[in-house]
Amino acid sequence: MGTMISPLPWVPMDEVAKWSQRWAPIPEKGGTSYLNSICKLCPAGCGIRVRVIEQKRAVKIDGQPNHPINRGGLCPLGLAGLQYLYLEEIRAKGPLKRAGARGKGEWRPISWEQALSELSARLKELRQNGLSHTVALLDGQGPCSQATLMARFLKTYGSPNYIRPFQMGDLEEALTQTVHGFRADLTYDLPRSQYVLSFGSALLDGWGNPTWLAQAYQEWRKDPGQGRTKLVQVEAVASTTASLADEWIAAKPGTEGILALGIAQVMLEKGWYNKESVQGRTAGLDGLREMLSKGYDAGKVSALTGVPKETLEKVAKEFGSAKNPVALWGKGKGELPISLFEAAAVYTLNLLVGSIGNPGGVYLGSGSGYGAWPKLGLDGPAEKGLSQARLDGAFSSKFPKTGQLAQNFFAQAAQKNPYPVNILMVNEANPAFSPLGVYFQRALEQIPLIVSFSSFMDETAALADLILPAPTFLERWDDSYNSSGVPFPVYGLAKPVLPPVSETKSTGDFFIALAKALGGPVAEALAFENMEAVIKQSAKGVFETKRGRLADGPVPDKGKYSSASFESFDKFWEQLLAQGAWYHLENRTEEGKGKAEFPLSLLQPVQGKAAQAEEHMSYPLTLVPTSLILLQSGYLANPPFLTKSLGEETLKHNTLVAQINPATAKNLAVRQGEIVEVKSAKGKVTVQLHLFDGAMPNVIFAPLGLGHQAFDPTQKNRGANLYPMLDTEVDPVTGLEVSGPTRVKIQKL
Repeated sequence: MGTMISPLPWVPMDEVAKWSQRWAPIPEKGGTSYLNSICKLCPAGCGIRVRVIEQKRAVKIDGQPNHPINRGGLCPLGLAGLQYLYLEEIRAKGPLKRAGARGKGEWRPISWEQALSELSARLKELRQNGLSHTVALLDGQGPCSQATLMARFLKTYGSPNYIRPFQMGDLEEALTQTVHGFRADLTYDLPRSQYVLSFGSALLDGWGNPTWLAQAYQEWRKDPGQGRTKLVQVEAVASTTASLADEWIAAKPGTEGILALGIAQVMLEKGWYNKESVQGRTAGLDGLREMLSKGYDAGKVSALTGVPKETLEKVAKEFGSAKNPVALWGKGKGELPISLFEAAAVYTLNLLVGSIGNPGGVYLGSGSGYGAWPKLGLDGPAEKGLSQARLDGAFSSKFPKTGQLAQNFFAQAAQKNPYPVNILMVNEANPAFSPLGVYFQRALEQIPLIVSFSSFMDETAALADLILPAPTFLERWDDSYNSSGVPFPVYGLAKPVLPPVSETKSTGDFFIALAKALGGPVAEALAFENMEAVIKQSAKGVFETKRGRLADGPVPDKGKYSSASFESFDKFWEQLLAQGAWYHLENRTEEGKGKAEFPLSLLQPVQGKAAQAEEHMSYPLTLVPTSLILLQSGYLANPPFLTKSLGEETLKHNTLVAQINPATAKNLAVRQGEIVEVKSAKGKVTVQLHLFDGAMPNVIFAPLGLGHQAFDPTQKNRGANLYPMLDTEVDPVTGLEVSGPTRVKIQKL
């Protein structure tokens, strides 16, 4: 009692409470500054505000309050971004050359001068021998000046093999070319949507632009009355989005496209669609009506999807009569391709309600960059190299609508067909840990030289011959053209907020130096002093639009927006450096010359794996990969802060956790917490079971992003990598390898 009434237990508790609120270190001496930039950890390009001490050490990242996209908010990945800067276990600290066998981790430090000399000599030799087309670059960046620079380098060098891993825009361009007759990326005016019908999109777990979606969700929830936006989530598991939606529809995995067409059929049958828009802006309605009535009547669709007929009719009526409705496609975060059939089926709903180009709906963007780049001059070796076919077969007679097919590239490289790959350069991509992993491993032995520009010692860098590490997004000049899914133009600028922590070099600067070493048209095409000059060129293109404004004040309210004027480009550049972003709040959609065509050729009844599930009796269960906002499934591994935040339904110690319905567990005679082996026709993983009433029976749900064999101890050998075991089908129209529901079985350990 005496101890309790004394200060002894209370003073330490008070000090602990105070200390826990110190989210950023407070220096005893030295100045503190706040610098505006953009986050480059995903294609969103959100504005950030970095707290820097003595211009030497960054201690905290916040959202930039005046940025038009995130308006002060930031996703968990952006908030944890400093860990990529200072976590030395995962950084490549300088140029490295392989000293032993590939993958053995034996490296020899070299200078940047030696790296430039050796690589430029090899590139010169190949070009002189008429083999420039055997050089390839896999670039995982979103649209930005550095990506434009590297694509320009490869073209003037004479290689058609500028390759990107799958991005949602690849499917969007194939779809819009079919429907509208031109290629465009899709953006969404979600804050003004009043009825959102999502077919598996992880809207609140990282789909599109996470902060933009979070703010849209906040807008949807402002009105508690009848004007409140309704969110309907179609998904086989009670995900974060499904749990926070107004209505959750549990459809059988892989039947989302069938369900969308079933809803469309009811809308046409009952007349619940925008007749004025359909008549004036679309073509092919009679053919669509006939096809849907034959193949997608409500009874058949209900049997295939497991969704009651009454639910189909209710959603069709609500969606067809709603103000500002929109339907969304792209399961999870959009990291895995879906079939063009599914994308076209969902897009058909948008055509029926007239949401294309209207408030709260879908906008078609040109996807163009900024800056007037000098015209390219191609010499004989370049023209000869570019006359060779691309190894991935993109834009070929077989796949004329698809611009990128990375899995085909590695498949052909493994066979040296129709020619070998002599040099592969990899930038901001980790194909060894991705859906491309199996193809990449097969191609490894056939590629003599692999160059990684990764900032981190990831799985692909570990298999490279030369590592030329780039600075992180906080240490380099970079920019971002527009933002994923946002329906108005945004240009973001990233500048070094502090000196490089390690002996790294900007990949753009290295390519400029490489071009100078090669000389001729290649040097002329990249005639910039450095990446700062490249960014300045793009910024000049923004300035010359004579519209928009900088993020130097709060984003104007509706009806109060107006463009700003600038005395000169120098003044504009000075303020852009200080604020980090320019934007123009004008929702514009590209218009085709004719009416939008309902994609009848893409909507014919299909019999995919999901529809034939009963035939796979040797694998009686279905595995569905899921996406989490706290778990990165792209080329970056999770920062430790996020991994520590994962719940026991995702990761338990070092074991991946899979969710399964209690009724399914009872039928399989397994229990909560039991460790089992999940096996498909392609591979197997070990998981711990978590019983969850929100999981559809006979389906196993496990997250993507774990199972790394590289990075730091918070990631290495923790969980399991699902990518190698997923069932895939090649989409006959796009050529993309679609990962659908995977047939599996469980074996008790």
